[in-house]
Amino acid sequence: MAFVDAHTGFAERAMASLVCLSPPAAGRVPFTFNPEEVRVTRRVDLRSRGTVSDAAGIPKGSTGSIFRKAPPAEISLSNVVFDGASTKLHCDQLLNWMSPGGGAAGQMAGMGLSVMATKIRKAPGGLGLATKMPELVFQWGPPMAGFTMHVVLHMCTIAYKRFNPAGIPIRAMVSMTLTEEPNLLSTLPTNPTSGGEPGRARHTVTSGESLHSIATDRYGAPGYWRALAGVNDIDDPLRVRPGQVVYLPNQDELAKRD
Repeated sequence: MAFVDAHTGFAERAMASLVCLSPPAAGRVPFTFNPEEVRVTRRVDLRSRGTVSDAAGIPKGSTGSIFRKAPPAEISLSNVVFDGASTKLHCDQLLNWMSPGGGAAGQMAGMGLSVMATKIRKAPGGLGLATKMPELVFQWGPPMAGFTMHVVLHMCTIAYKRFNPAGIPIRAMVSMTLTEEPNLLSTLPTNPTSGGEPGRARHTVTSGESLHSIATDRYGAPGYWRALAGVNDIDDPLRVRPGQVVYLPNQDELAKRD
């Protein structure tokens, strides 16, 4: 789906991406081409109980469905294409996000935690700290109308399709399965800590991001950086820093600022 930038008049295509905000695995993997299909699977675990009421003249049968639990949703992305010199780098990052801690630095940190985690697991109610997976955000299109989901990378299949003369992959076809992570703030229509306005959300700036890239990821067009700057009282859009929190205006605010 193409979006028209209200300020430039040019059509812009919203590109999907995966963003990790969990140190030391923080980073962003933008997709060169959007997925051909996004399949969301959600199920609930139900049961029923048998009933025997011969004495009352009621036929034998069972109760209605009884809710037991609702496992997290799974999001399947098929035929995601990465192209260019950064293909191998982005694919390696995806694989690193499938390790507790994420990446070499995360694995070293995990090794340091493993001894402590073993002791904690033996304690009553203990948790395995070294088993915590990096939390990612799958972003594609504007909020609500598109996808903004907190997930972990559950499965990833990479097929390298093209190589340069030096043997470096320059194109890959990737399929992946994401498991939704519970995130209360992402389901609230109004967040008291997100700038006070209903419908606003918070975004933590990661390395390499700018107001233009954030506007493209969240609203589908880079021209909305002006609305971001106005809401956050940012005079110089080039001076946003990694770790800085910016508030994302809601749709009504965007319309007023067009």
